[in-house]
Amino acid sequence: MGKEKRPLHFARTSGGQLMITSGVTLVFEAMMGHQLEFFKIVRQTTMKQYTEIMISIIEKRGIIGLWDGFLPWGALQAVSKGAVFGFSHNILSRLVHKIFPDSINDTIAGAGAGGIQGLVLSPTLLLKTRVMTDPSYVNAANSGSPLWESFKFGFRLVRNEGVGTLMKGAPTFAAKRVGDWGTRYAFTNLIELKVKRWTGRSQNQSLPYSQRIVCSSLGGLASAASTIPLDVLVANIQSASAAGKKV
Repeated sequence: MGKEKRPLHFARTSGGQLMITSGVTLVFEAMMGHQLEFFKIVRQTTMKQYTEIMISIIEKRGIIGLWDGFLPWGALQAVSKGAVFGFSHNILSRLVHKIFPDSINDTIAGAGAGGIQGLVLSPTLLLKTRVMTDPSYVNAANSGSPLWESFKFGFRLVRNEGVGTLMKGAPTFAAKRVGDWGTRYAFTNLIELKVKRWTGRSQNQSLPYSQRIVCSSLGGLASAASTIPLDVLVANIQSASAAGKKV
């Protein structure tokens, strides 16, 4: 008799990956990811210092201003970001796992899922970026409901510039995501391979969890450094100052 095929654990299924990654991403973005991206985008589009950016946001909107653009666009992006990447990566990994070794498989699947993620998320990133960089939103949010004003801001943008403007900068953003995730997996796998050699482990042996975390962090740092020019380009293409312009 052959071995009985065990059912795949829910956390390893496409649906499980979708729910886990979207939930974790939403919590992270609400707690600190959105605020860090807020500072980054304003810095990239105005060249103000980070302390100046924080003081300006708090003076105009109070502490709650650090969440400007999070509802609804940032939250929608956060859920979609984790869900789209997790689902796409799971599917692409299954498609290529018989063709390439695991290290290359991760890089290819990561790059492909990143490109899909970039195309899907570009509209919400643009809406969030516009809210963060347009002074008219701050004035409206101070006198009304920030959530409702954010919705109205999005509807007004589509009415004035057309629905096509939601995909402004999408090819650049998708290319950035391909670079983000492709290089992140590539750098992480390369660092893990070096650590295994230094510690006398074979390529098939796993590193301890703490060492994998360090390798992943260093890989992410190297990836961010290598794709920062595209990041700056996307922010400037989608900022309020570029509204109505061909960039």
